[in-house]
Amino acid sequence: MDLNHEEQIVKGFIVKRIQDRVLFELSKKKYRDKLHSRLTNYFKTTVDKRYIQTIEYINIPELIQLLKREGAPSQCYILSYDQEYDGKYYSLNDALEKLMFNGMPYIISCIPGKLAYFQGERELGEPVRFLFKR
Repeated sequence: MDLNHEEQIVKGFIVKRIQDRVLFELSKKKYRDKLHSRLTNYFKTTVDKRYIQTIEYINIPELIQLLKREGAPSQCYILSYDQEYDGKYYSLNDALEKLMFNGMPYIISCIPGKLAYFQGERELGEPVRFLFKR
């Protein structure tokens, strides 16, 4: 885990009133999935709406192109409900190929606190998708 990177994500995109709580939860293994629950169930009260854009369905090459246009490097950091990927760095392409269709919520952080992609849990229909950008 890269706690510095995670702190920048939280301070960049999570509403100020719960930032300390979210940072505490991320620092404790047994509470890490709370962020994904917040993003899935309480999105409107968790993220700073000034820095989000809804993304309609998009395939992996189009999403990579979008993120690269916004300045994403080839390496990214993952916050995922799926512990196999959570707290690790991957290439942007590998991260999307591994996570886009696994049904679990995740954040791909491209530039800490400045650019990220969030995809919510897949239930019925398509999951929600957001670009986080400052």
